[in-house]
Amino acid sequence: MRFSKFAAWLLAGVVSLAGTAALAQEKPSKAAQAQAAEAAPVFTDNAICLGCHGNKGFAAPGPDGKPRALDVAAEKFEQSVHGKRLCVECHKNIDEIPHKKGLEIKVSCVQCHEALWEEAKKATGNGRTTRLGVVVEQIERYMRSVHARPSREDQSRTNATCYNCHDAHYVYPKGSPIRAEWRLNIPNACGQCHVEERKEYVGSVHGREVMEKKNPKAAICSDCHTTHDVADPALAATKLVIGANCGNCHKENKKTYTDTYHGQVNTLGYAYTAKCFDCHGNHGIQRVSDSRSKVHPDNRLGTCQGCHKDATPGFATFQPHANTHDFDRFPYMWITSKFMILLLAGVFAFFWTHSALWFYREYKDRQARKNRPHVRTDELPKANGRYVRRWSGAWRLSHLVFALATAPGQPPRHLPGLSQGRDPGLRDLPAARQYP
Repeated sequence: MRFSKFAAWLLAGVVSLAGTAALAQEKPSKAAQAQAAEAAPVFTDNAICLGCHGNKGFAAPGPDGKPRALDVAAEKFEQSVHGKRLCVECHKNIDEIPHKKGLEIKVSCVQCHEALWEEAKKATGNGRTTRLGVVVEQIERYMRSVHARPSREDQSRTNATCYNCHDAHYVYPKGSPIRAEWRLNIPNACGQCHVEERKEYVGSVHGREVMEKKNPKAAICSDCHTTHDVADPALAATKLVIGANCGNCHKENKKTYTDTYHGQVNTLGYAYTAKCFDCHGNHGIQRVSDSRSKVHPDNRLGTCQGCHKDATPGFATFQPHANTHDFDRFPYMWITSKFMILLLAGVFAFFWTHSALWFYREYKDRQARKNRPHVRTDELPKANGRYVRRWSGAWRLSHLVFALATAPGQPPRHLPGLSQGRDPGLRDLPAARQYP
């Protein structure tokens, strides 16, 4: 009995000692953790990050084992619109140095800008409000675009994110010289996904201006496809938008195009008639004088026959961009238009003069109280019965109003909803029909 009590006390003592030892070990562990936390870097200055990432050529192995460039040019970053932001404001899951291995990259441009927009709206007199509002509007348009949809190859990611088009670290203010350099690189950014389209573009008249001559005013991908509203080019609405965007640069040709049957149908919101790119091509556009152009005289008939199967050589001589004010290019149209204007003015001037003299004669006769007949009534056959006056004052007025109301002679060319090349009620007509 005494032995069993002794064993119980001994066991209790061992357990107590073990617990004390465990507590003793735990306290230094917590202290070490606190000390480590105090020693951990506080990311209040980008210099900490640039200590490594600011070195040119800095890289680390990527998921595929290949080196991944991670260097950031400090001076270029400071000149960007994000130059005053902390790195960790975007890279929120970076909280220690060295970084944790296998750390997933989580950068959300959308969430950050929307949060800043909410803050800016609450602050009064904040100069950022206007610009942030534009950015948020662009985000909303992007979310409806084809780029924001899941990729067919990898459903876990979108087709394109913000930093696929805008450089992740170098976003420059609009109008700045360095932004022009970024604009010239847009075809290369788009070409990372759209490889074949880029190949065609590089050899086009637009591509040579951008890639070889570094002309920032030449057309790039976003000038035609828009920036944040990029949609499926097979959609009728998208075709109308792209066609309308050609007119942003080619203003005079756009005006003459809208005077044609093709252009008038497009203006009304239908996409089944020929648009700019149906004739001139899309990514591989060449000058008309270039033998590779779809509208070069040697290729024009074949292009027309793409829609008009029975088109003849004479059909292809049609001038869709001819106008009446360019004598050097279209002398016959210029002469014809001026002749018709003079003829019209002469006819109206003659009859207005005739009418004015007639009314003057009537006025003078009424003043002299004469009742002079203007026809030889004695030669008219004798008629029995009652005479009826066909045109009373009310009828004359109604016909005048009707004539004025229908004076334009055509439906309005600019309808609500079409100013941006879109029609909410857009519908396609059957495409199988040919229009000779």
